[in-house]
Amino acid sequence: MSSVILDSSGPIFLGHGPWAMFLVLLVPRPTPHAPELKDILLAVQALMVHEMIPEGMLALLERTQAFFQRRGIVAYIVGGLLRDQALGRALECRNVDLAVSKNALLVSQDLAADLKGAFVLLDKTTGTARVVVADEQQHWELDISDFRGPTLEEDLRRRDFTINAMAISLADWLRSPDDSSAIIDPLGGAIAVKAGKITACYPQTFLEDPLRILRAFRFAAQLEFALDSALPALMREAAPELLAVSGERLRDELLLILETDRAHPALNALDEVGALGVILPEVALGRDVDQGPFHHLDVMRHELETAAQADRFLKDFAEFIEPLRKPLADYCRECLVERRSRKALIKLAGLLHDIGKPARRSIEADGEIWFYGHEQTGAEMVIGITERLRLSNRESEMVRLLVLHHLRPGFLSREPQLTNRAVFRFFRDLKDHGPACLLLWWSDRMATRGPKSHLDQVNAHRGFVEEMLQAYFFKAEQVVKPPQLIDGYQLMEAFHLTPSPLIGELLEAIMEAQAEGRVSSKEQALACAQDLLKARKNDKAHE
Repeated sequence: MSSVILDSSGPIFLGHGPWAMFLVLLVPRPTPHAPELKDILLAVQALMVHEMIPEGMLALLERTQAFFQRRGIVAYIVGGLLRDQALGRALECRNVDLAVSKNALLVSQDLAADLKGAFVLLDKTTGTARVVVADEQQHWELDISDFRGPTLEEDLRRRDFTINAMAISLADWLRSPDDSSAIIDPLGGAIAVKAGKITACYPQTFLEDPLRILRAFRFAAQLEFALDSALPALMREAAPELLAVSGERLRDELLLILETDRAHPALNALDEVGALGVILPEVALGRDVDQGPFHHLDVMRHELETAAQADRFLKDFAEFIEPLRKPLADYCRECLVERRSRKALIKLAGLLHDIGKPARRSIEADGEIWFYGHEQTGAEMVIGITERLRLSNRESEMVRLLVLHHLRPGFLSREPQLTNRAVFRFFRDLKDHGPACLLLWWSDRMATRGPKSHLDQVNAHRGFVEEMLQAYFFKAEQVVKPPQLIDGYQLMEAFHLTPSPLIGELLEAIMEAQAEGRVSSKEQALACAQDLLKARKNDKAHE
């Protein structure tokens, strides 16, 4: 929602979103007796802009401008910050793009030293570097680049999209962040922002940098913008060139898409322009692979629909009972690596969970289609994908485990009674990725039958997921991870054992007995261990 108020001097654009509407309601309507209305509105606009600027950003940019001023350098803010201001969005991103006429790499090194930050070389060829300034509370990034041409205007004309091709001198912005009159906008970026349209700055934009294909769909998903009708043809021409883009860059854009609540439309569109199969050829292998009557989609479309289902319910978890919604939101917001959340990784696992099916497809004599062992094959394939995308070890292990165990909640849901032992073993094997596995299974389950789903089965399966999640979030000490009653040293001393894997096995068995309610004291833990050792001795005697 955007708000514009008219007075005799013309329109005043207050921005988008609920804040804009709220402030319009507070401002008196123009009357002949209120000649000061425009001043009031401009003050309100300035207040809104300052409210959107994160604490610490102004101070950092003031120190940055002081550095540039001492050097006699004019620096310009470009791109995202101005775009988000035009949208009336809170400036949540901790990254600011700056452009200088030349020597960006040398300037960035000196600025990093001046700010007591870190210098990171991003691209030597284009003269782009990052200055990272961080402490325990905040993390800021200043991306500084040389003009992409002899002048600032030429630089803006060589950027990706018109919504990002606006600039203002850092000095002017600091003097008045709410004053849009000083913005340099040769390609009508502000008009494109208000129209909600993503338009290329020039026809070769995707050939010059194929990653811009993903960026276009990322912006569309994040901002709910539409693509200019000329873009898909340009994207199809450049899509094969994505093979030359580094895994790190592909990873960052893909995960930013998956972080949004509109990942599915973006993934579908990437497939339509031929980009998804270049980035993730393992997913494309499932195209037109029939799964039989139990599924309503082929393998690849099912994987995409799994992402669509995750989009739907990971947004607010409204279909689960109210006590679970905040714990789930906090859990999915958690980042295994800075700015890369569990939410995005759950969707990535959803996109990959059945990639093992084409290799494991078999047709029985009765015509039944099966995919025996596809979860193991898929988990092995995931290792190569996560290495290619340069995911961290923690992220890679999470995605691998989710693909490997994505069928397991379904098997548990068919048991006539969910036992504490089953719950304990599930979370023992998946650890903190257990809730993610349950959410992946729910996405998979809701994507499987489509209109063929029976409401009673959906409700029963939802109840199972809720029961498992409640155990994890609210009954961890009773069922998921009972408190340790005895440690390995005590076991070794009590039973004259030496360090070996047996100690870990005994401790695990004691915790399982705690989850079942059979052990609740140190004495009972020792008795449990003694019984286990006796049984082990008897088994060996009968071998």
